[in-house]
Amino acid sequence: GKANACAGGGDTELGVDQNGHLYFADLTLANFSTARSDDQGASFTCSNTGVPDTVVDRQWYAFDGDPTNGGSIYLANDEIGPGMPDCPGATIVGNVLVMYRSPVNGTSASAGIEFGPRNPVSGLATCNEAIMGNNEVSPVATTLGQPLTANTYAILPAPVKHVFVIHDNGALNQIWIGRCFPVAFGPAVPNVSDPSGLNCTDIKVSDLGAVRTGANFPSMAIDKAGNLYAVWAQAPGTSSSNITGDTILKFTYSTDQGNTWATPITIDTSASPAGTLHTNVMPWMAAGDDGRIGIAWFGTPGAPSFPSRGPDSCPATCNWSVWYTISTNAHSASPTFTAPVEASEHFIHRGSIQTLIGGQNGDRTLGDFLQLRMGPQGEANISYSDSNNIDEGNAPHAMFVRQNAGDGLLATVSPVNVPGLRPFNSVSDPAGDGRYEANSSVSANMPQLDITGSSVTLATSAPCSAGAPCYQVTMQLNNLSLAPNTAQDPDQDLVWLTQWLIPSSTDPLGGKNFFVYAESFNGGALQCFAGENAENRISGGVALTYPGTTALPAANCKSNLGPNGTITIYVPLTAVNEAGAIDNKLHEVTASTMTMQQQANSVPPVS
Repeated sequence: GKANACAGGGDTELGVDQNGHLYFADLTLANFSTARSDDQGASFTCSNTGVPDTVVDRQWYAFDGDPTNGGSIYLANDEIGPGMPDCPGATIVGNVLVMYRSPVNGTSASAGIEFGPRNPVSGLATCNEAIMGNNEVSPVATTLGQPLTANTYAILPAPVKHVFVIHDNGALNQIWIGRCFPVAFGPAVPNVSDPSGLNCTDIKVSDLGAVRTGANFPSMAIDKAGNLYAVWAQAPGTSSSNITGDTILKFTYSTDQGNTWATPITIDTSASPAGTLHTNVMPWMAAGDDGRIGIAWFGTPGAPSFPSRGPDSCPATCNWSVWYTISTNAHSASPTFTAPVEASEHFIHRGSIQTLIGGQNGDRTLGDFLQLRMGPQGEANISYSDSNNIDEGNAPHAMFVRQNAGDGLLATVSPVNVPGLRPFNSVSDPAGDGRYEANSSVSANMPQLDITGSSVTLATSAPCSAGAPCYQVTMQLNNLSLAPNTAQDPDQDLVWLTQWLIPSSTDPLGGKNFFVYAESFNGGALQCFAGENAENRISGGVALTYPGTTALPAANCKSNLGPNGTITIYVPLTAVNEAGAIDNKLHEVTASTMTMQQQANSVPPVS
């Protein structure tokens, strides 16, 4: 778990280098708490002043090799204040895009924990920064140095890998790319050294004209041949309250390290299963082999009336899903993209979404944390939020989906074929991960909490019937007992829980998050409950909770102790029913175990 010494915050960023070191950054606004784990998160070394600056915002990591062994980690973020305070037409003023490098002068022990001085990528006292997207290191080293004139560049004595960061300007009508490369830490000598250990230049990608971007970050990717790609959302309009048309996705590329960029094109969404997607936000990109890229984003066929605040004014008829498209010729004269596929399987949010385009007036339940990464077979791995539950306004679920078919980003293993990822009624899980992980402590595996299998079937026999059917929920454990293991885990309440989502076409909150669980307190008799998720406010934040509201009779709550033991719960369909369900499936079925100091329903739901 996260070390207590690390200050909490928001906009959490995680990263893993090529040798498996885990890096963590949390935002406190005053600074970043930065940390590194060399044992896969079991323990962290941490600093609450990771950068030598204050009043910082929205951090991203990029890696070159192993920072603990000759490589570097790059931290890009906004610094609030040093930008121009009065920019004509600007929505955001005072921001400066900066980049930091770690370790400083090869001190590997502090890699990812302490960063060197900033390099102001977008320039001090300029209007060129609103908020940046991701930063990425090119896999191709070149000798491209700092600009000498408008179109000429210094030639470095040895090739280096450049790190790029994409951003928009304060008026939200331009896209820029910052390009940096490592130099020695020292006096400011172009192409040789700098106090920040970086030389950077900022390059304009596109003037957007009478439109607004900012939904919320532009995104970039670099393929294995070193070609750069950029994607962003934009909508026509002169201000956040005067958006006059659809929010669309724009795409461009560079084949010369960002020096020049192709004319942007619009990503065509008309062939999606839902028809044309009129409102599209938060695109994220990944790249693989030469010319192969994927883009994921939140999109909906719905749209607000115009003029309005665009995505921030989307009505309840806007059902948002995660969409994904691929191009295998992304830097050709006429790039083509596949028809968008619904990566999230169903809609994941209803209503408006907060964006800079609309002046940050929409629903921020989803946050802005959609991300896409390429997996080992060239498949898309997408993380996102799903707000379809009774606490829609405060507590979305963190979700993950992995591509299992279709074109991939690696030519030699395309089409993607990842077995075992299609929907079915049972799953298995490797043994050994039933550990207590909290308060900087990681226990050994506790077999009574180590789920090795899970299934859900429809039951029409006792204790249920054809007239009163049940879901039969079964969890198989490594070695089931009801006794807590207080030597490894101080909590006395053991819980075995299975939950699922039911999206609804009529529920104004988008659907239900139902669950069932079995519980034993201090080794006592097993009790089973059903219910619907709730929330608990903790230190200014919100956590999802699962308090049982319907006690199930003993006949519906069974256990089979010992090796490969099982817990079986029969929950009547009437106890977990949702009107307007989009289909007859249980979606995102997830089994888990947990321990608590008190019984699960001892804290009342917060609404």
